[in-house]
Amino acid sequence: MSPRHTRNRRGGALLLAVGLLAATIGSFGFVLSKLWDLTDQGTRSATTERAGAGYLRPLNHLLAALVEARSATLGSGAELAGVRAAFDETAAAETRWGADLGTGERWRHLRERSDALLAAPGTGRVAYQRYDELIALTTGMMDFVGDSSQLTVDAELGSVYLIDIALTQLPAVLLGGAQITDEAVQARRAEDAARQLAAIRISTARYVVATSADVVGTNLDKVTNSAAGPEVSEALLVAVDPFRAAIDAVAPPAPLRPTAVDLDAPELRNAVGQVTAAFRPLADAVLVALDKVLATRIDGFTDERRSAYAATAAGVVVGAALLWWAVPAAGRRGGKRDDGRPGRDLPDIARVAGDLPQLDPQQLLAIEELQHVGRAVRAHDRGRVDDVR
Repeated sequence: MSPRHTRNRRGGALLLAVGLLAATIGSFGFVLSKLWDLTDQGTRSATTERAGAGYLRPLNHLLAALVEARSATLGSGAELAGVRAAFDETAAAETRWGADLGTGERWRHLRERSDALLAAPGTGRVAYQRYDELIALTTGMMDFVGDSSQLTVDAELGSVYLIDIALTQLPAVLLGGAQITDEAVQARRAEDAARQLAAIRISTARYVVATSADVVGTNLDKVTNSAAGPEVSEALLVAVDPFRAAIDAVAPPAPLRPTAVDLDAPELRNAVGQVTAAFRPLADAVLVALDKVLATRIDGFTDERRSAYAATAAGVVVGAALLWWAVPAAGRRGGKRDDGRPGRDLPDIARVAGDLPQLDPQQLLAIEELQHVGRAVRAHDRGRVDDVR
């Protein structure tokens, strides 16, 4: 085999090895980039959801305070310290998360309306309707936060039930319970026809409260039985027992329910007060549990990235090993060459040159004679080849 053929073979093997290394690194790089995009998107989405969960906590407190203040307008008037504290808490949440969730305009509108009401709260039907407006704005803002933070589109098993409780079921229980007691108070002052209409409204509100409370219990059972259960179940179980007891007082089994005509409004108001008091810690526990689930999800994305880095590094190492294995052995021996014939190595020029000064004249003559003989042999061989041709 000629030196040219040897060099071509060595170059082809080297090119193949480099190609294998490039393909390996490229494949792992492509997978890493896709995984990076997916985990980055998942991390950003979960971070935004955590902001929404954080904002919903003061909004729940504000909703409960407004509902209590609205009911108080039917009596001696509302105590506004709790309402102001809830607004201050929500303002802090707006400062922290409002820019990310885009709630600025809605918050300004709600704050303007609340400032006007708190400056001159009043009592009676007019004040009740003004609180109605604030409650509607607050629930609308809660829905907006759920949408803008992508909580409403979260389909993960560990979080979907908690989100449904926080955004839908617990507010329905709170508003339904308030409607029961407010209708009962107003029915005691009304004519018979109005009292019968109030009875229908109370029955409807009781149904809503009982149904939503059942969903809360069902969803909590699903959460505690899911993979997220060990992380979030303890605080939820502590908060849900007072809530269930309060629901039983407001919406007892049908045979035990009084009618609107025989309704003891103060007793019922006390029961609804228990619901409101149990609402706050349960809503907080649900949102804290949701935050833990989302934080765990973000940690999972971080672990996936670390695994991808490790896999990519391993791929590069494997590719480098393939490159080393595929490089011809002659190339790894530091540049030793052959003359194209098996078993015939050319002398090392540097070594021969270093030995030349040590040769005596007789040796030089012998070397010269050998060179002449070699030329004659090669000339003879070329002549025979020419004759054959």
